[in-house]
Amino acid sequence: MRGLPLAQLIQLFRYRDQRESISSYLCPMMLPSKFIAFDLETTGLESSKNEIIEVGAVKFTVEVKGGMLVPKKLGEFQSFVKPGMLIPEEATKINGITNSMVDNAPEISEVLRKFTAFCGQDTFWVAHNAEFDAGFLRVAYRKNPQFLPTSPIFDSLKIARTLLSVQTYKLGELAKILKAQGQINLQISADNLHRALYDCEVLAEVFVALLRRRLKEKDFQMGAFLPAATRLQPDPIYLNKK
Repeated sequence: MRGLPLAQLIQLFRYRDQRESISSYLCPMMLPSKFIAFDLETTGLESSKNEIIEVGAVKFTVEVKGGMLVPKKLGEFQSFVKPGMLIPEEATKINGITNSMVDNAPEISEVLRKFTAFCGQDTFWVAHNAEFDAGFLRVAYRKNPQFLPTSPIFDSLKIARTLLSVQTYKLGELAKILKAQGQINLQISADNLHRALYDCEVLAEVFVALLRRRLKEKDFQMGAFLPAATRLQPDPIYLNKK
């Protein structure tokens, strides 16, 4: 820069400052996306009649490990919820949650606040059969007014049906199939399935394994993921839309 006229030096520094400003804006969009794999346990199947009794979530991003893109866990969230009704025996047989387990649990309004804070506003969500979970969350947020998350929710069930031809698309069975193919490393425990947090760990593995079939590593960047993922599921779910 020595010997340059003052006017050119000023212009050069302005250009450098503008370039750094643009880079600082673009860099976050080039970072790997963050995801929330979430799952609810409920007293029944109808969101209009039944209630949430457990919320589980795993926050993760992706990394290359052993030459393969895999989930990298960033945190987890789990809470029982005290419902305004008794848990039917049929529900307990499925998820193993009894009335005594939720007697001292916080109410849904408190759990939602903590869950929303855990998820943050810069994440993509995924659930298996997401319409079910989203339906219960919509009702819960409506009855307990507070900040409503606007993250797009992807459905691993829909994506699996698009990419795989198998006899069953239950989460546990998909995990076993992908495990046998060497696509996931998590040990699958049938005893722990249908508990929210463990299901989220399985879901994160299944979701990434499915997306690897169509998406490249660059597609997982923050600025690229939404358009890339909507090629597989054109209609992500939003809690503020039906």
